[in-house]
Amino acid sequence: MMSNKIHGCIGIDVGTSGIRLLLLNIEGNTIKKKMVTFEHLRTSNYYIWDEHRRIHLAPLLKTLNQMLLDLAHEVTNVQVQSLSISSIGPSLVLLSENGEPISPAYTYAYKGAHSFIKKLDSNFQIRTGSMFSGALPYVQLLKLVEEDNFKDCFKITTLNDYITWYLTDIPVSALFSTLPNASYTGLYSMKNDDWDWPLLKNLGLQKTILPKIIPLGSIFPLRKELTKHPFFVNTQVAAGTIDGIDAFWATGSRKENVIVGSVSTTGALRRWRNTRKKIFNSRLIQCVKIDKNSWVELIPFNNVGTSFNWLAHNFKQNFVNYLTETQHLNIEKLEKESIIIFSLNNEEISSYLLELPLFFPYIEGEPRGPQGRGNIQGGFIIEESKLLRSIDLYITLILGISFMFRHNFDVLFSQKDFTEIRLTGLIARKSALFLTILATLTNLNVVIMKKEQSVAWATAMRSLTYIKEIKEVPNLETFDPVVPRKGEIRDVLEILYTRYLKVYENPAIFDMVTSDTELLEL
Repeated sequence: MMSNKIHGCIGIDVGTSGIRLLLLNIEGNTIKKKMVTFEHLRTSNYYIWDEHRRIHLAPLLKTLNQMLLDLAHEVTNVQVQSLSISSIGPSLVLLSENGEPISPAYTYAYKGAHSFIKKLDSNFQIRTGSMFSGALPYVQLLKLVEEDNFKDCFKITTLNDYITWYLTDIPVSALFSTLPNASYTGLYSMKNDDWDWPLLKNLGLQKTILPKIIPLGSIFPLRKELTKHPFFVNTQVAAGTIDGIDAFWATGSRKENVIVGSVSTTGALRRWRNTRKKIFNSRLIQCVKIDKNSWVELIPFNNVGTSFNWLAHNFKQNFVNYLTETQHLNIEKLEKESIIIFSLNNEEISSYLLELPLFFPYIEGEPRGPQGRGNIQGGFIIEESKLLRSIDLYITLILGISFMFRHNFDVLFSQKDFTEIRLTGLIARKSALFLTILATLTNLNVVIMKKEQSVAWATAMRSLTYIKEIKEVPNLETFDPVVPRKGEIRDVLEILYTRYLKVYENPAIFDMVTSDTELLEL
């Protein structure tokens, strides 16, 4: 009987590497989980991404639909109360009048983003309270308007909203957007809680082409095709996962002054909770409203995973013995080697670190420091005669990412602003070296979550709060904090950080930045 069934919820995380689906009970315990990687699908000639790193929606939706149907047949003692989605962002989808995607979902991953960013007026970020990544949807629209198929577009929306809408039966004309959203912040007027129509008019956009803005946490009935299964009879779709902000909730922190984020396959989302709206006095800060009185600030802590992937791709000769089947870095193997190096005495470690080159994280269109240098692609500064081992490159990469974080931290905030850093995500769980160096450079404890797939977990649990099945998302357990190292190692890291700043503050030196693998072949 229905009354004997367990109440549960589903959280779905559509990431850059695959789809993760969790079925939980209302206490937050996992009943069933399903995961499929896009790499696995490619082995069956089933492609999610195209050559421009845009997302093909038909195979993505078909895969997601099959995962839900499989779950409905496999689990018979659960009644799903709510379901919610977290997905890649910003990714924009063009739709026809009947709701069919006109083209793949455009992500910010295409090359040449900085050339479009240069088209923005100088006050764009100041006026919108948006950092460069918040401006990217506007940049994407600039690109889309130039393409032929844009003239046939009936609606444009984010991937997250599109997938959520796909799970309902509401008409495409009523397509919703849960704003403010990090995928749309640059197009949104914080002052009026509406689209920035004067800004969008400059692109030639009609008011009807964008979705209706709905409150965060709005709920809709699941589409009838799925509710014929007893598993989904009364399921509500909870709209309002804000472009990875669930990474914040997944940390289980209800405290102020905590930096939080998800160090995932693609990047590191930036989160700092604050219960008051801050003044937009920095082009590097983006604020997102999460309820009536609560805001989240997004801090530039960018693309850890992207840098790891860049390293594996550009230095294949060096990492031939350190790649997984999917051609990603085998972090576990590299970590074992880094433990050996950091087990040396302080003098030997110091000497080793001082001999390493400099690395600047690879990403197009993101700011670096208070002025922003969106055209710097990043890479290594290496003496032509120097030969480096794989482990040297790995440690240099982690140092560069940590220096970038420390730099932004110093520019934007004072030490008293924060008490700790809380992280979730694949790389946070695998790279103890990254956590240790980050802790030492910031002089803050770094805490990571015990719960695997915590973004999907938090997405599911937050959906229960929207339907009032539970009052708030329960805290997640954490591992013991990684504490800052003291003494000579800290001193050497400070010396290296000073070297990083000297190069950073002299843009001409970036002409030396290289990704030429020939310099590094062993």
